[in-house]
Amino acid sequence: MKSTLRVEGMTCVNCARTIELTLRKMGGVKDVNVSFELGRVYVEYDENLIDLDSIRQVIEGLGYKVVEYEVKNKDKEILVLCSILSFAIMGLMFYHSPWSHLLQMVFAGIVQVVGGYKFYRSAWGSLKAGVGNMDLLVSLGSTSAYLYSVLATFGLLSGSPFFETSAFLITFVRLGKFIEDKVKERAVKDLKLLFGLQTSKVRVLEKGQEVFVDLWSVFKGDLVVVKSGEMVPVDLVVKEGSAEVDESLITGESVPVIKREGQTVLSGSLVVTGRIVGEVQKPANQSYVFMLIRLVEETLKKKPRVHLLADRVSHYFVQFVVSLALVVFVLWLWKTGNLQKAVEFSLAVLVVSCPCAFGIAVPLATTVGLLRCYKRGLLVKNPEVFERIPKVDMVLFDKTGTLTQQTPRVVSLQTFSEDALELAYSIANNSNHPYSKAIAEYCESLGLKPKSFEGCKEMAGVGVLCGEYFLGRSEDGRVVLKEGDRVLAVFDFETSIDPKAKEAVDFLKAKGLRVLMLTGDSCDRAQKIAQEVGIEEYHCRLLPEEKLSLLEGYQKQGFRCAYVGDGINDAPVMSRADVAIAVGSAADFTKRVCDVVLLGGVGSLSYLFELSQATYRRIKQNLFWAFVYNTLAIPIGAGLLSSYGLYLKPEFAGLLMAVSSLSVVLNSVRSL
Repeated sequence: MKSTLRVEGMTCVNCARTIELTLRKMGGVKDVNVSFELGRVYVEYDENLIDLDSIRQVIEGLGYKVVEYEVKNKDKEILVLCSILSFAIMGLMFYHSPWSHLLQMVFAGIVQVVGGYKFYRSAWGSLKAGVGNMDLLVSLGSTSAYLYSVLATFGLLSGSPFFETSAFLITFVRLGKFIEDKVKERAVKDLKLLFGLQTSKVRVLEKGQEVFVDLWSVFKGDLVVVKSGEMVPVDLVVKEGSAEVDESLITGESVPVIKREGQTVLSGSLVVTGRIVGEVQKPANQSYVFMLIRLVEETLKKKPRVHLLADRVSHYFVQFVVSLALVVFVLWLWKTGNLQKAVEFSLAVLVVSCPCAFGIAVPLATTVGLLRCYKRGLLVKNPEVFERIPKVDMVLFDKTGTLTQQTPRVVSLQTFSEDALELAYSIANNSNHPYSKAIAEYCESLGLKPKSFEGCKEMAGVGVLCGEYFLGRSEDGRVVLKEGDRVLAVFDFETSIDPKAKEAVDFLKAKGLRVLMLTGDSCDRAQKIAQEVGIEEYHCRLLPEEKLSLLEGYQKQGFRCAYVGDGINDAPVMSRADVAIAVGSAADFTKRVCDVVLLGGVGSLSYLFELSQATYRRIKQNLFWAFVYNTLAIPIGAGLLSSYGLYLKPEFAGLLMAVSSLSVVLNSVRSL
């Protein structure tokens, strides 16, 4: 059983790690993935051994909250309260009266309880799981400052109280997290829109009347009514009316298209103007938008190798910082005998360190990259493409359906048998090849009916064999229908070049990449297409295994190869490519063996390469900043430069830590 839970209270990637490691230890839990960016826990478990309520209880026992719906976030109100009280404490510092310190203690105590509650709750959960997180550092720092100040107020410790440190520490960290969450919320708003596309109610036509029914009670063959301003809830074929439809969430194209009777409208499309009555093609759980949501969730669960490395660094970083803070405390106390100074420097070390910057450096940049791809009609199945594409130095194209339009057109044919076309139609229905689809469409336009064939075998790159009948390429490259050695029909096709193919090839060549074309078509046709799109190197009349052999040969020479094909007929070679890119329609993207599907055609290849390079560059920038920040900030916080007048008060260390995390967020979400 697989379930998705929405979880509140995760403040850094180590919170996600705490939940993940704890759930993995539970009997009956098969797999767990936690998305800190989206606040979701994806869990697969055995219903016979454990139930979902038990999993919820464990998560909440760690200090997080499992919610069934969006709840009003009170972070803003709490931040305002903490800010008012913190500045009030600062003002009271100038009043030298007996009650001033007591009032500061009360105000700081309120900040500790109200503002620090979520940090304490998360820190306690991380301790129970044996995984330290950022909240543990904040909790240790603010609590130590508050307790020291309380003891100093009552004369139990030497030195002056500094309640403003504990209060401003929590306030500044909450301020940084508030801004960070707002920026991330803007970055993932398109994904939240995607998750909200599936309405719970659908308007269907029953006995001529429009009635609302539950989405999950709609089945294939039902008639659904969609009006202006409404989202299409399930995949439909228009049976009545016409409408102007915005498919930007599907193809990335912002210009609306007209949908008329007989045309397919995919779920997730928005009816801008008009009204359509459509016949349901698939139930809701098989519709395009449902499958897209599943794809997005599955993709976000995957962690690139660089992400796993960052996770390991942030995990051990907290342990290192706590140990270092203890060492700093002991050394300063031994060197100066000043307890207050030793406490302040050790607190600064605790707070200024930022494991969160390491933790979000990779996942946030990757998530933003994924969402920008989805907006442009690029369905990323493997997030490692952002790491692999910048390293690609060779791109190999398939011809048919990639550099040319998806479906060729039958322009002439010769038949040598009365039932040749009917036979060809019947056999073509057993193949996914573009030429087979073209034959099927041509025969359907003539009003022919296909027969049922059993035991048909599609031979990749060759044709379809149904008993004694064969539909496929002849030795001269033409498509023929044969019965044994007897030719029953010969088909000629016209394939038009994708209007953006040359632009894509020119872009890749301008980037210094080596571009080739591999095709099973005749050499004459291959040469013609290659010349039109500007490809100098091409290989023709290739079987799928020969394409694979060529690819592996280039890889042995040291090339990192991206292969661009249709993802169905090129499955063997695409499965071995360093990056596999499929050009296909939204209707069948789940069938394609690839890392990315280009719904908008090969023209969007340039955007994919540019976005991948920008995303990978930002991942490296984020990790570099996190490393440099901690390398410089920790020594300053420890007081190594205090003799030169350079040191950090704990509250400003908290502000600097928040700024560090925020800088990673802003770098990740900025435009290309």
